Amino acid sequence: MGQRLGDQLSHILSQMLEQVFGYQMLVTGAHTGADFSQMVKTQRVFRLASNPLDNLTERQTIGISSDLPFASDSIDALILCHTLDTSPVPHSVLRECQRVLVPNGHLFILSFSPYSLWGLSNWTRHLFSRRRRRLRAVGSRQLRDWLSLLDFSYSEPTFMATMAPRGRGRLSRFIDEIDKWLVTHNSPTGGAYLIHARKRVASYLDAPATAMTRPRLIAMPLGKPGGGVAVPRQLRAADSSLIGKSS
Repeated sequence: MGQRLGDQLSHILSQMLEQVFGYQMLVTGAHTGADFSQMVKTQRVFRLASNPLDNLTERQTIGISSDLPFASDSIDALILCHTLDTSPVPHSVLRECQRVLVPNGHLFILSFSPYSLWGLSNWTRHLFSRRRRRLRAVGSRQLRDWLSLLDFSYSEPTFMATMAPRGRGRLSRFIDEIDKWLVTHNSPTGGAYLIHARKRVASYLDAPATAMTRPRLIAMPLGKPGGGVAVPRQLRAADSSLIGKSS
């Protein structure tokens, strides 16, 4: 099941990352086996790890996801691979992502879906065995609400890996075809989902240009200029005679 999810994730991300440019990209969480350095067009790719890891193509950075060791507005793209599922403070992780991403930066979140066959089996294992660690999967609707509060724009979730490989021969091929059909039609029964979000620019920068200009002046109707007061003919004749005598 993990191999199937990793293959589908690599295929989907390779298409999404074609539009991501910039200087730095950060990958956190589980190692899915995908070679992100070959997918992206950023100049540097970092992998966040709590301890040094071997056989990684990305540059390693020691730290935790709830307190990223990067300056504000310095990361062009960020990928969370099941980071929210394993973090005790998922809200703090998202706030850190909002802090370090540049304006209009890309955020890719991979998470398990609690409302799926995998979610049901995970809940059953937790119910009958207290020793097992239960993953805190976040539903896609709840995650989108969190992103809205942090002023992210986001796309609809892409669901993956609905059915685990079972059996051999015809049965295995039949299950594979069903899973491909469900993934192609983006069925919400998938065991995991991927959301692409972007950090919005400040609201005053998003305002239309007309709001930043000076207020428009209102034209006031004015009366037509008068030609003077009408003078009777008798006064005009008297005035002309007085002028003649004085001269």
